[in-house]
Amino acid sequence: MTKMLVSIDVDLASSIALRYACQLADLIGAELETIHVEEPDKEGYSPGSGWVRQTWEKALLETGQNEVNRLINAEKTSCPVLPPPKMFVGDREEEILRELQRGSYDLFVEGELQTFSAANFHKKIHSRLYRYAPCPFVLVRNLVGLERLLILLHEGVDVGRLIPRFSTIFKGVKAEIDLAYCEFQKSREPSPGKEGDRDLDTAEKMLADQGWTPRKGSVLRDPAEKLGDFLKDYGLVVSSMHREVSRKSDLLQLLSRCPSPILLLWQ
Repeated sequence: MTKMLVSIDVDLASSIALRYACQLADLIGAELETIHVEEPDKEGYSPGSGWVRQTWEKALLETGQNEVNRLINAEKTSCPVLPPPKMFVGDREEEILRELQRGSYDLFVEGELQTFSAANFHKKIHSRLYRYAPCPFVLVRNLVGLERLLILLHEGVDVGRLIPRFSTIFKGVKAEIDLAYCEFQKSREPSPGKEGDRDLDTAEKMLADQGWTPRKGSVLRDPAEKLGDFLKDYGLVVSSMHREVSRKSDLLQLLSRCPSPILLLWQ
C-alpha cells in the first residue's frame, strides 16, 4: 500500500493540506501518517543535559501534542480516521527527512500558502528537506477536488520516467487526466519544432497502456507568467523538474504561480 506522510503545524496551511491529503489518500488507497516537529526557540535548547533536558523535551512535546490534537479533532469530518501524529523535537527539516528515509514513504505532503513568488518557491524546493527527499512531494495551496488531473510536460522532460512514476502512484484511479506541453514562447508565433507533439503522443500511449485515455492534450505557447490561469481548474498538477533548476527557469516561474496543488517528481 502507498504510504503518505503529511507535515502538520497549527496553522491554516496545515489544515488545508490535511483535508486535501485525506482526499488524496482515499483516491489512491494510501496509508496516511502525520508528523509534527517542535523546534526550540532561536536561543537553542534548554541548558543542561540528561534528566533536565529529557524533562524539558517531554514538556515541549506535550504542549505540541495538545495543539496538534486540537487541529486533528477539528478536521475529523474530513479525516475521520487518523493515527496519532509522530512527534519530534529538533530541527524541522532534519526530523522530517529522517522520518521519510526510515519510513519508506511514497509521498510527502505539505501545505503552502500561495505567495506567487518564484524566489520563495525556489528557496523551498532547494531546501535540504526537498533536495534530499527520497520520494515525490505534494505542495497544497488550495483545497480543491481531485476530479481532474493535469500532467505537465516541458522541454527536456523524461516522459519515459515521468509517466511510469505517475502510474505507480495513481494505479487504478478513476479521474479525468489532461496532458499539456509548455513551450514558454515569448510570443504566440507557432513553433517550428515538433518536440511537444511527440512528447504528448508518447505520454498518451503510455497512459493508454495503463488504462487511461487522456481527455485532451494541449501545446501551450504563452510566456510562463500568463499560463497560471490555465492550471487553476485542476485538482492536481503533476510535473517533473531537475534538482538544479534555476530560479529563472520558465517551469519554476510557472509552478510558483500555480494555484492548484502540485505533485513534483525529481528528474
